[in-house]
Amino acid sequence: MASVRPPGSKSLTNRFVILAALCRGEGVLRHPLRADDTDRLLAAIETLGGIVRSEGDVLRLDGGDGRFPSGGSIDLGAGGTPTRFMVAAAALARLPVEIDGSARMRARPIGEGVEFVRKLGGQVEHLAVEGCLPVRVEPADGLEGGELVVGRTASSQFVSAVMLVAPCTRRGVVIRFTEPPTSETYLDLTLVALAQVGVRTVVERSESGGLLRIEIPSQTIGSFDVDIEADASSAIYPAMLAAGLPGSRLKILGLGRQSRQPDLAALLALRSFGAEVEAADGHVLVLGPPRLDGVELDCSAFPDAAVGLAALAAIARSPSRFTGLETLRVKESDRIAALAIELRKIGCEVTEEPDAIKVVPPTGDRQQSSPPIRIGTWDDHRMAMSFGIIGSLIGGLEIEDPGCVAKSHPGFWGELEHLKA
Repeated sequence: MASVRPPGSKSLTNRFVILAALCRGEGVLRHPLRADDTDRLLAAIETLGGIVRSEGDVLRLDGGDGRFPSGGSIDLGAGGTPTRFMVAAAALARLPVEIDGSARMRARPIGEGVEFVRKLGGQVEHLAVEGCLPVRVEPADGLEGGELVVGRTASSQFVSAVMLVAPCTRRGVVIRFTEPPTSETYLDLTLVALAQVGVRTVVERSESGGLLRIEIPSQTIGSFDVDIEADASSAIYPAMLAAGLPGSRLKILGLGRQSRQPDLAALLALRSFGAEVEAADGHVLVLGPPRLDGVELDCSAFPDAAVGLAALAAIARSPSRFTGLETLRVKESDRIAALAIELRKIGCEVTEEPDAIKVVPPTGDRQQSSPPIRIGTWDDHRMAMSFGIIGSLIGGLEIEDPGCVAKSHPGFWGELEHLKA
């Protein structure tokens, strides 16, 4: 049996970095993710006057007790989560902050997040295109807080950003949802992070469990010491490899059934393909079936992982359809369009919909003597990792720009070679 421990959760690392920078005392993160996204966020914290100390597999941040002592210009690259979190967090800086990113990040929407911050008393100005980066956040006497009425948003990250800074506002924040929020599972993850560092919240839910109202009173974020579990989003790739190899057995360490990461559900969704998946205490076990079946999956709870699952559908024995993917159009790439183009290169029939994709696997076996098929990664780490796995399973693929995996999993290719060996 092979085993692997994916890097620390990107979603949790980003959340705890913001909370540590705003705590009173010291925030300690054990086993955090060190990748381009998280390192750029840490660099932004330092630009705003925060003190970050890296000690092996531990990060220590001296908190600013609800404020950042300085300001400056920060570049968050292609990091969607860090950018949206920092638009809100920069409103707590004592000097002006200019926030920018890559060309792709400049094209991704941030307008809703800017409006949320303005409603809480922040001063944010778009410096080029309305609703997009770059922006300038002017200093003020902190954030007032108040009530936000929220419908469907382009990203749950806008709401999570508000939740993370809410304890540091003067009046606290009340968020009232008029309809089911986008990617609600990630708001639940933010609530888990807040609870883990001792932040008090009041949450109202519908009879079905959906979020109706979140109240986060004004309060001090105390010192904390957290151990960050393995990244469920990165775990999907070795799990795909195991699911696609008949008779294989893989133990994924550092992640278990108690996890609240949304992409744990994506690992369990491999059962629909026919794989055996067992989530236990501290690990997940994946066993590869003789053949993979096509699936019909609602991926609204784990849209990022749907990229890998849709790629895996290329080697199933019947068609698959994946729904709930509306947010994939505005990620590092238009992931639905990118998947369609690259899957067609390996013989799949693909039907795109605004929020869904249907994949019909190719018939017959491709001749291994054929020239390698070049797979475009679209400067998107999840495209690179997904097709890296498929290439390992079917052979004959050449992955362009493999280095783009550094955004979330710099050690991916080494991990893959280890598992293949």
